[in-house]
Amino acid sequence: MTAMPPLPAHGAPLPRADAAMLRARLAAADDAKIAKILAVVEAAADPAINRALLDPLRARLAAMKPGRPLRFTRLLFVPLDPLIVPAPAWRPGEPTVPRTALDAFAACVRRALGHRAQEIDQSIKGLKTDDARVVTAMGETLWPCAAEILETAQAPPEWEETGLRLTAWATLARPIATVLRRAPRLRALIRDSEIGAIETDDQILHDILRGTADEPPEGRAMLTRLILEQSPQATSLLRRLVSLSADPAGKAALREAIDVGMERMLTGMEQSDEISVEVARAPLADAASEVRRIAALLGDIETDPGFARHRRRVHGIRGQLDNACRARFAEGLAEGLLTPLSAISGCVDGGGQILLEHRARDLRALEKAGRTMGGGAVYDRQLAEAAEVVLKASETGVLTPARRLRLIEILAGAEAAESIYDLERATSGTGAAGISAAGARAPGLPERRAGPRPELSA
Repeated sequence: MTAMPPLPAHGAPLPRADAAMLRARLAAADDAKIAKILAVVEAAADPAINRALLDPLRARLAAMKPGRPLRFTRLLFVPLDPLIVPAPAWRPGEPTVPRTALDAFAACVRRALGHRAQEIDQSIKGLKTDDARVVTAMGETLWPCAAEILETAQAPPEWEETGLRLTAWATLARPIATVLRRAPRLRALIRDSEIGAIETDDQILHDILRGTADEPPEGRAMLTRLILEQSPQATSLLRRLVSLSADPAGKAALREAIDVGMERMLTGMEQSDEISVEVARAPLADAASEVRRIAALLGDIETDPGFARHRRRVHGIRGQLDNACRARFAEGLAEGLLTPLSAISGCVDGGGQILLEHRARDLRALEKAGRTMGGGAVYDRQLAEAAEVVLKASETGVLTPARRLRLIEILAGAEAAESIYDLERATSGTGAAGISAAGARAPGLPERRAGPRPELSA
């Protein structure tokens, strides 16, 4: 295997041929290798190398959600993270932020904060981006201050290193300030979404949108896109807030922002492999929630009369999600359950059984989420195959009867497990043929038979 080329000295450009080879190798690498490479890139702390190697992997990293060192620039841009794009993909007026501009904005804010920037550095030293409590606490101090700084600041000397025109500073600074000013409330909105709040908090949305008529159009579009993408249930509420607004100028500005944010969001879904990567590369335990999040957003758009013109586009995106979900389920079933069961020699111990049950639960959650997109027959067939493998593992002594039934119960339901138990009792003299017949019927939930319920715990 060809060795990876070494990283250049800090600040030196990465040779084009080496960069191309590294990107190709990274694209083919598994998540464990990506995590190791990421650690090396983080240790180098060189923005140029970071962009050169990681820009093609941003969607994959977003799905993996690795904890990364919490540095000042990262903390500053946490609220805008879904809007950050490679510089070539940015256009003036778009509700996005070019990645090459982040360090310059951070330098401007650091300089204005003075000693308070060093205090923030010390407070986040050694911490990572997945420490939500620290990010929220420190962000609530930093973000509003940064907004006031960027509202009137001029481009710093570091802007020359961004590769952007000087006019781009003014195009970006105030919209970024628009978001940062409301970032603590946006963070609360995301928290509600992550903990599964049934409805978006009206008051939080009111607080976020208050005064947006005075903000630049790009800032309003950034806000509404962040709300739409991170709190899917907010779609209809945003439109209701438009209708309730007593300020004609504010109403018109918010309506325009919603339309622009929706357009950019749908276009991004259509023109990239974002959905496939988010679902396919997400850890199995997170894949179902990711499918539900996207499905909730699409469903809200489909049922809102104000977005009727987008229904055909939503139908196409729904098809992408359906395909991504089926592929992730098939991969997760093979890697998480079928291959391990086929490879185990001897009897599964308690720890191994717990791991298999966790995987089975994750698969069942993904299957339930996927069925809302379609493909019921596909999932039925795959679950039947899984039940057959579980039963064969019992025949070879890999699983005890109780552990076998427990896995069947998780994969196909309690009725299916009880039916297999009853069938095996009824065919106790027929051996493997009776067990195979029971396995073939597992997902079909046959008629329940009289008799005691089997003990399904290990």
